[in-house]
Amino acid sequence: MKKIVFACLGGIALFIAVGGGAAWFIFNYMQTHGPAVENTAAKSEVQRKKQHKTELFVTLKESVITLSDDAGEDRYMLLALTLVAESEAASKKIQADEPLYQSIILATLADMQYEQLRTLKVNDIKLLLSAALDRE
Repeated sequence: MKKIVFACLGGIALFIAVGGGAAWFIFNYMQTHGPAVENTAAKSEVQRKKQHKTELFVTLKESVITLSDDAGEDRYMLLALTLVAESEAASKKIQADEPLYQSIILATLADMQYEQLRTLKVNDIKLLLSAALDRE
């Protein structure tokens, strides 16, 4: 009799453990793969496309930056910079402040040695200039 009771209790415990594990798996799977996630991803894609439609790109005049190398000779770098504005008013403000942006860029890069700047990747230069523009 005791064996039957223990077998029933063991079966119930096993049933609860397997059922709970299955429920946990289905719940977590639905959070990352369910239709609600796909719908949210589609909505975020639409919002991202709308955001890109409202963004304006403002291209600043090309800057010629003089750099010196280890031999003391001058090297020149031509830099074209494009900024993103969220509205027409912000775009006009960027265009009005273009000399300020040019001076910040020149001050940031002109102090660097040619060899030092040459080793940087484009993304590193972008981050360097972005940090300098944010500080000013």
